[in-house]
Amino acid sequence: MKRLFSIISVLVMWTACWADSPLTSTHFADAYLDHEMVQMANMEMQGNIPTTLLNFLADKQAPIDVRLAVVNKIGWNFDGTSVGAQLGEYLMGRYRVKNEAKLVKKLDAKTLAVYAYAVAMSDYFNVKNAQELGHKAVKKNKDKSFSVNLIAALIDAQDYLDSDWSMIYKVVSDVLHDGSLRLDMRQEAIDNIMDYIGLYQGE
Repeated sequence: MKRLFSIISVLVMWTACWADSPLTSTHFADAYLDHEMVQMANMEMQGNIPTTLLNFLADKQAPIDVRLAVVNKIGWNFDGTSVGAQLGEYLMGRYRVKNEAKLVKKLDAKTLAVYAYAVAMSDYFNVKNAQELGHKAVKKNKDKSFSVNLIAALIDAQDYLDSDWSMIYKVVSDVLHDGSLRLDMRQEAIDNIMDYIGLYQGE
């Protein structure tokens, strides 16, 4: 009986840990509620993301921070919506490729970062593939977009949640203090992210 109680306690703690995580607890889209695309993402979708939103997420001319905010607002909902799968399918059709490897080569750094984040939000229990996509986006990030690097760091932080808590704050903070990056995210959004990530600073 004592052993069963210990197992249950561990499972409860583990579940709580994932419910409260770098991807699920950083609601930075709230800083962009004045944008019509974020407002649309805040609506009930019943499993299907509107083509208008998918087109916006795929638009390389659209501000990356707002595109990331749309993904953040769609989030990890429970109505059957999988932003990663739906965006991936949309992008493959748009770029006329048949697999993700070819898609990655076609995408610019910012759109790849948006896709990486969408994949991570769709399956935050397993972000290995999203991590790889995020790292590739950073390598492509020739114009030094802060948002590209920050979202890749958030995905890394999610992975560290299951392995090394001491890295969660560091990997995000390193981006925050990288003076070579061009700031393209609202300060309120950054503050929102750091309000949660800062909880791991002591680790």
